Amino acid sequence: MLMNQEEKSPWVLAYASVIGNGHIQSGTPCQDSTAHHRINEDWGVAVVCDGAGSAAQSHIGSDFVARNTAHCLEEVIQRCAWSPSQLPDEQTWRKEAQRALQLVMQRLMQFAEKREIPLPQLACTVLATLYCEGALLTVHIGDGRAAYSDAPGQWKALIAPYRGNEANETVFITSRIWNPAGIEEYIESSVTTGPIRAFALMSDGCEKAAFEVNIFDPKTKKYSDPNRPFPRFFEPNVPGLRQLHKEQKSQAEINTLWSGFLTAGTKQFKHEIDDKSMILAVRLAEVPQEKNI
Repeated sequence: MLMNQEEKSPWVLAYASVIGNGHIQSGTPCQDSTAHHRINEDWGVAVVCDGAGSAAQSHIGSDFVARNTAHCLEEVIQRCAWSPSQLPDEQTWRKEAQRALQLVMQRLMQFAEKREIPLPQLACTVLATLYCEGALLTVHIGDGRAAYSDAPGQWKALIAPYRGNEANETVFITSRIWNPAGIEEYIESSVTTGPIRAFALMSDGCEKAAFEVNIFDPKTKKYSDPNRPFPRFFEPNVPGLRQLHKEQKSQAEINTLWSGFLTAGTKQFKHEIDDKSMILAVRLAEVPQEKNI
């Protein structure tokens, strides 16, 4: 059973999807979706999906995939009985993550057939993390960004977004990847262990505000993507979320404030054409730091 309450959690989270200026102007619905559930006292699951701009029903697809990915990954935790002291290795997690996303895809195909929607019209990316006190188990198909912090002021990239040969080209859960070679190439996964004080998942509509991307090198006259999180974006939000928790704000109240922040909280957000989704999770207690002797 999915747990919607953030009961007795050592984390505080904010999550929302907001429409971009381009979709407001065109009258298109927000095509991003987020999902989050507390699984048990140790684990939670967070998911961000970005619907394909070229797919007419991708807002439906992203919502379906986000919810079902959360459900399938919760089932993985329940079946495997992992804990902070008994974590999977990279290969074990990869197999379980692939199996979970295959099940999501099967459910999406059944949904599309029942609703008589062509499957490509439900296209979306998927980025998901199972998280606990000392680990992040991450899997993704397509683009987006993810970051984590293991010490105050220090943020690291959690994934490398998939980029095709053409501009703005990516891969979706509905793409023709469901064969042994495609699964290995396009489903990325990782196990990150250590002191996790915070992490963030986001669609690519947030990357200009939160990451260092598309840097021009005057020597090579080419652009590169360093995929570096901006600590100055993330760090102020860490005490900010802790303060909202201290004030006993409900999850709905926090998410409403977060929606406002994603809409116009930075210059980049205010002028962003694309839809914006972000989940930010922060440990309530600061991670102890090793002392130099």
